Amino acid sequence: MAEPITDRDREQVRRLHAEGQSRNAIARTIGRSAASVSKIAKELGLSFAGGARVAAATEARRADAAARRELLADEALDGAISQVARTTGAESARDARDHATAARALTEVHARVAELARNTGAGSKGGSMLDKLADALLGPTDGGDHEGG
Repeated sequence: MAEPITDRDREQVRRLHAEGQSRNAIARTIGRSAASVSKIAKELGLSFAGGARVAAATEARRADAAARRELLADEALDGAISQVARTTGAESARDARDHATAARALTEVHARVAELARNTGAGSKGGSMLDKLADALLGPTDGGDHEGG
């Protein structure tokens, strides 16, 4: 059976909570379970609402992911443009086709990542204009195979 909660436990929880320590950190410090610390905190009218900290960290991760998606979209579009330029200097029809295929694949990556950014409310809205340009140059990126095989 668990050891009864003492006044010393309550005072330690009150002091450590005032210092801004988390429930788990307090539990480790005083040698009690996290559940016991929560029970003491509830008795004392304290809460461990890390909501603001968690929300800030979540928003920071979301913003970082949005920035990375935008970078990926930009790099995919740059790669597609590079592949299109390489088709004109290709040594053979096969090389030209391979560069065009790579350009299309990179354009599809760009379009999908830009669409994801738009659907999540992140990223620039300019991507749709670039998507339309890519569609006009390379065909729609709906995932279908329009070449018959």
